[in-house]
Amino acid sequence: MSHKILTDTPFAHRGLHGPLTGHVENSLSAFRAANMQGHGIELDILLSQDNKAIIFHDMSLERLTGQTGKLQDFTAHQLSNFKLTGSEDNIPTLEKLLTVTDQDCPLLMEIKGDQQQPIQIAEAVYHDIQDYTGPVAIMSFYPDIILWFQQNAPHILRGLVATSINNGEMPDDYFVLKTQKSLIKSLDVDFIAYDIKALPNEITEYCRATSITVLTWTVRTEELRQKATQYANNSIYENLSL
Repeated sequence: MSHKILTDTPFAHRGLHGPLTGHVENSLSAFRAANMQGHGIELDILLSQDNKAIIFHDMSLERLTGQTGKLQDFTAHQLSNFKLTGSEDNIPTLEKLLTVTDQDCPLLMEIKGDQQQPIQIAEAVYHDIQDYTGPVAIMSFYPDIILWFQQNAPHILRGLVATSINNGEMPDDYFVLKTQKSLIKSLDVDFIAYDIKALPNEITEYCRATSITVLTWTVRTEELRQKATQYANNSIYENLSL
């Protein structure tokens, strides 16, 4: 797939959501709004109890639905009946999004590894996208997920999500620049999606020098947009009129 999908248009972080649109993150309404703007869609994927790819950010259902429990405690069918708080949207499956989205709209999928099921979630995503003809790319903080695509679906654009700022939520090794550079090489990634708060750094400079596309997240202000223009090839943005 052409690398142009990574740079042709900015990506709306979890769709075009928030105060400017009134849509909820990772909802079909937010995705349609981004599509109508002519922008790409960035989205998060977790795994349901029955190993289906679900578009959702949090492990817990509470913040976005008011429901108790973890997402992985429910089947895809059950989850698809839960409404996202403050909207008429339900939790979408990846399969559902692929059936309703404009196939010219670039999709940038962050595959979450928090559930510690890298093979299962990679297989679930590929099951849904293998026959999809629109522009797609996958990315993850978790090397095992990227490795699965490198070995089993090398034609799918793949990227490493990274930051050098340790927030205590992930192992210390994730934040070591030497480790990140090693992963970029061993996984032969097409792009890196780097935390804009950590730009510039030797990793993103290395990527740009070696023609590896640099995306940056999350661009929320005009100041950060200008920074992204200077140090990255494209932005993953939120609550901005671009």
